[in-house]
Amino acid sequence: MNLHFYSRYLSCHRIRMILILSLMVFTTTSHAESYVPSSDQNVVAKWTIPTAAQQPKTFIAQLIKDASKPGLASRYYGRASALLKPLLAKNPNDIELQFYSATVLQHYHQFTQAQQLLNQVLLQQPQHIAAWLMKANIHMVQGDLTAAKTACLRLLGQSSLLLSSACLLEVNAEQGKVEQSYQQLKNIVKVAGIIPNDQNVWIKQILADLAHRQKLPEQALNHLSDIPLLQAPVSYLALWSDIQLSQQQYQKVLEMLGPIVENSDSFDDALLLRLALAEHHAKAADAIWNNRLDQRIAIRLQRNDTAHAADIARYYLDIAPDANKALHWAEINWQQAKMTPDKYLLERAKAALRPPESLTKT
Repeated sequence: MNLHFYSRYLSCHRIRMILILSLMVFTTTSHAESYVPSSDQNVVAKWTIPTAAQQPKTFIAQLIKDASKPGLASRYYGRASALLKPLLAKNPNDIELQFYSATVLQHYHQFTQAQQLLNQVLLQQPQHIAAWLMKANIHMVQGDLTAAKTACLRLLGQSSLLLSSACLLEVNAEQGKVEQSYQQLKNIVKVAGIIPNDQNVWIKQILADLAHRQKLPEQALNHLSDIPLLQAPVSYLALWSDIQLSQQQYQKVLEMLGPIVENSDSFDDALLLRLALAEHHAKAADAIWNNRLDQRIAIRLQRNDTAHAADIARYYLDIAPDANKALHWAEINWQQAKMTPDKYLLERAKAALRPPESLTKT
């Protein structure tokens, strides 16, 4: 079985992508100036830079949205959290502040608290599309597919057919109906007409992921071809990398993803891991990315950083093999996230502890 096939982008990054969509639904205007590259060549990725002169809510929304870009998550979510606490203390029933706070809480894997805030939002505004989307995705990450489907169904009649269908079909795929969900979503996209960019990024990731899970790499990469990598969020880049790694395109990952990560403010663990994997399998003369990953894992271990448990488990499976540590961190990850890749990661870790079959026979 291919090592990378089930290594889908991690659950936390998956939710981060849905938050871009949620914020697009929730906030219709943005007051920060953005820079969009005109081509993929010879351009250093740059992203929106929020300014304190903006209205607090707009500033927080922009911080959260831009946190999906490479190298910005830790700093921007931290700033958003610091701004939200005093504002929410003064205005505890403010729907926008509650929603943004739920967004920050889920980033730190505080799913129970996030759901509590989302429930408060929906009590005040039952037709809050973004809240239902986030609620569905948190339920799905936690393995409660019945609750996830219920949340998706609440979107029917309130949002576009594309949004509600994509939400439901993702849940159906997680229930094992991958091929059926893939074909249905492709058909819906064909008749959807012009799709707003943020929705398009989300939909294309779903389609690429479903194709990848069926071992259809060409189709998967084709779904990701519309969005230049320089403009893509972390979850998009991680999925693109996983597909390339599954096809042993190690040098391509190093050449395309490397400069994007190198030019970021900081290194995202998910992307650093994939670059280290590419470097490891390419047998590169220099171990630049592996050394950086070693240093990052050491920091995570010192902090007992359970939010990055999946990355640590994969590190001990694929980079610095240690079956006991891999299982320890895979189990921690399973406590937080129970989607298909999380299940497969746990199964791999358990299998790594078993002795080879030939040694068990007498």
